[in-house]
Amino acid sequence: MPFFNYLNTNHAEGPRKWYIKACPGDAIKVYLPAKALLRERGIRVSGEHTTYNGDNVITDVKTYFEASTDITPFFMHLTLMADIKYRVEQSEHGYEVFEAGTHIGYIYSPIQSKWSGSLDFGVEDKSVDTGLTQDDDHWWNIRANPLDYFTKEVRQSIVAAYQHEYQRLVDDGNYPFADLEDSRADFNDHGKIWGIWFKDEFPNAFSSDAGHSGTAWSIINVVKTEDLTKETYWQTLEKFPDLSGLFVEQARKEAVGKSLYGGGPIGESRFFILFGDDTTGVARIDKSRDWEGSRTIYLKYEVIRHSESASDDMLKIEGFLGRGDAEGSFSDKAVQFRRSPCGEAASEGDRGSC
Repeated sequence: MPFFNYLNTNHAEGPRKWYIKACPGDAIKVYLPAKALLRERGIRVSGEHTTYNGDNVITDVKTYFEASTDITPFFMHLTLMADIKYRVEQSEHGYEVFEAGTHIGYIYSPIQSKWSGSLDFGVEDKSVDTGLTQDDDHWWNIRANPLDYFTKEVRQSIVAAYQHEYQRLVDDGNYPFADLEDSRADFNDHGKIWGIWFKDEFPNAFSSDAGHSGTAWSIINVVKTEDLTKETYWQTLEKFPDLSGLFVEQARKEAVGKSLYGGGPIGESRFFILFGDDTTGVARIDKSRDWEGSRTIYLKYEVIRHSESASDDMLKIEGFLGRGDAEGSFSDKAVQFRRSPCGEAASEGDRGSC
């Protein structure tokens, strides 16, 4: 799954990393792509010690390797070689330097598993500033396309290896994001509904401590048709020529605070503007996964501009079961969204992670 990808109801803000799959039973080794330093605090274990492919490993580990003062390649859900963690812990400096090409672990995908194994791989670069958060070093502000950090020869080999998968997506014609070389990090459209929105009643939409992270509608995003990969989404575009875009809602947990509409979020929807424009109007969202059963909601929305910057845009939006109701006035059930993860009411502690 490429860097520019917003069809993920667990990360409606956009994961900004690669998802690399392994079929059940395939022992896929993971190698460090560059010489890098690993500190004790850069190892975060959620899994357990076990044996995999004859090696002592630790499952479900996040690792943050420092390739330079600015650049940090990271892995999530890595099955880490136990010796890597041991060497870091035994170092008198609290860190260990590993050479490029070091076997650091596996994608965990045992043969008895019902699902493919998955590894997250990404790059954080402190020299990158998308301007999306108040804190320049916030992870959401500094993630970059991993492809851009390989040498030209390696990039070409990765793109070439991806062509088989890309052709499969072209043949299918129903996959909206497939461009491995698309490095865009900000697609917020000033004064318009397009882009990423954070629920304004939460001081920090990413806060796990406050229980906001991952909750229904804590984050929504609206992607216009022009931002989709048309080569791999051609069949859907032909079937729905009036499609305005996609509407993706955070849907990992139950709603906290106001709900956008009843029955919980659809998650992934096709978005059709029925009247008005992309600033103020009424839209219909239809469940994209219609093989699971159809579902339709009508959305009344209004984008409020406060300055010449997209960062302080506000979105007022409300969901209805019928179009006629959506064409009326907003009620007190309307939900407010903002562009920034943190709002004005955020505490100093909140702002430290925004």
